[in-house]
Amino acid sequence: MFWVALATFFLVLLNLPSSVSSTLRGFFRDSLATYQGAVTRTLSGLHRTSSAVGTMTDVVKERDALGREAALLRTRIRSLELVSRENDELRTLLKFKQRFEFRTVACEVIARDDGCGWWQTIRLDKGRDEGIAENMPVITPDGLIGRTTEVSDQACDVLLISDRSFKSSVRFEQEGSYGILQGGGVSLSGFHSTSVLCVPTPIRVIYVRNDLTIKTGEPVVTSGLGGVFPPGLMVGRVVRMGSDETGLYQHAEVEPAADLARLHHVLVITGQGNP
Repeated sequence: MFWVALATFFLVLLNLPSSVSSTLRGFFRDSLATYQGAVTRTLSGLHRTSSAVGTMTDVVKERDALGREAALLRTRIRSLELVSRENDELRTLLKFKQRFEFRTVACEVIARDDGCGWWQTIRLDKGRDEGIAENMPVITPDGLIGRTTEVSDQACDVLLISDRSFKSSVRFEQEGSYGILQGGGVSLSGFHSTSVLCVPTPIRVIYVRNDLTIKTGEPVVTSGLGGVFPPGLMVGRVVRMGSDETGLYQHAEVEPAADLARLHHVLVITGQGNP
């Protein structure tokens, strides 16, 4: 009975006059329009949301990729800058070695001992196999940095001029007077566990005659006395003068010519004459 009634309804609907069927179609159209619009807007919103989520995911991925690429580029730039500085340093070292009047061996600093924030010793990558022995001067193009101490076949240690146990005869280049260069850092034989609380004193030239007038900025060079360091090696410049505790002598505080905290490549003087 249901299906018969439904079929009869549709037959009647299809055979209604055009004016009546048009009105009914309009009624059903208007009734369904609200539902269809809601469904369409919902589906469109879901599509836009899905697209936005996908777009944000792509943006995040692209941002991360750009961040990684930028970090990689910064690392490469830093590496290139380091290589460039090292090349400049090696070129300067080579030019200095070629015009220097002594035989030298170019070495690289491979380790260093830090005492109380003031470099005391460094280790070089060459030793007896390259003709290096104990008590040989170690320099850079800027000036004297120390002398070799313990030497093995393929490495050696260097006592820097900043160590308190370092001593050498020097002279004031302009004045011509002499003194003893003494490092201001913590001595290698001292108590490192307690000395780290102390502030290291500057490098000094002690036993300077009281009657001399030493000006600030005056160059200090090796005197050649003692047989370890050849004369005329640049050591540093005077920054101030003072009197010792006895009042019999004065001393000069000296700024090293070479930057002892940034030593990478050095020269060891192995003998007289440049081959």
